[in-house]
Amino acid sequence: MEIKCDRHEGMSIFRPPLCYELTGRKYTLVLDNGYDNVIEFITDEELILTEKGTEKRYPYDCIKMADGCYFVNFEERPLKDPRRGTTIVLDTRESLVTVCYAELGRDPKFPRMPSTEIVFGGVVRPDGTVPRIRHGYTADMVGTSIDWNYGTFNIAHVYQSERFYRVAFTPRALERIMRNSPDMMAGSDGRPPERKIYEDYAEYIKIRDGLYAVSLLETNLARRNDHGNSLFFLMDLKELHDCGRAFGTNGEGLDENYTFGAFGAWYDASREMSLESMYYIH
Repeated sequence: MEIKCDRHEGMSIFRPPLCYELTGRKYTLVLDNGYDNVIEFITDEELILTEKGTEKRYPYDCIKMADGCYFVNFEERPLKDPRRGTTIVLDTRESLVTVCYAELGRDPKFPRMPSTEIVFGGVVRPDGTVPRIRHGYTADMVGTSIDWNYGTFNIAHVYQSERFYRVAFTPRALERIMRNSPDMMAGSDGRPPERKIYEDYAEYIKIRDGLYAVSLLETNLARRNDHGNSLFFLMDLKELHDCGRAFGTNGEGLDENYTFGAFGAWYDASREMSLESMYYIH
């Protein structure tokens, strides 16, 4: 079944310019799920992916985050039901790749709750060889927090543990929310909750020194409000700048899959890290 997708640009104010350096290039991705994919960037806006013997064309966004490191996001159009989005961190300098597959519809009770699968791999070099090393999961970011400025709002992501993240708001961000959207943070008594905090699934991947990919899910939001997103970021922690994509649905029920960017500042989240978990046992 084909479905419509209204492109949302709400968090794209600080997105880096789209990059067209890959146009005309072709890569063979040797993935650790047992499949070799071929990706060819035929124009600035369209690529061909050969996956499991099937060749398909996709519109795509490409953002360059570092020398030889690209963030590529795409999904078949018109959108299909169930939906499946693909985001690739293509590291041409090291001939490595990380792929994040995001899907809607895998959970029969919560069909609009996103799920993700991370697959690592290598890129075939010009001499035909493939690196044996890989990008990989890391605990480097555990215990840190960054206040991300998306232009229209601020939100601090607290990298609580190797498997979970938390959401925090700086005093400035809280003042902004309470002024413009007071219901967003209200507890049962109408005040921001003090003893518990939103928490959800996270995965942290080291690409290079100072460059990390982070996958966050909004599963608890989807269980509560019947909508949520898979969020996937490529972060430069030296420059405190990132790019990312949101895949899923929004509060209006519209399907989303768009790229964005933000600037960050380190945030002392010791209070938020000490609060009681809402959902999970560590």
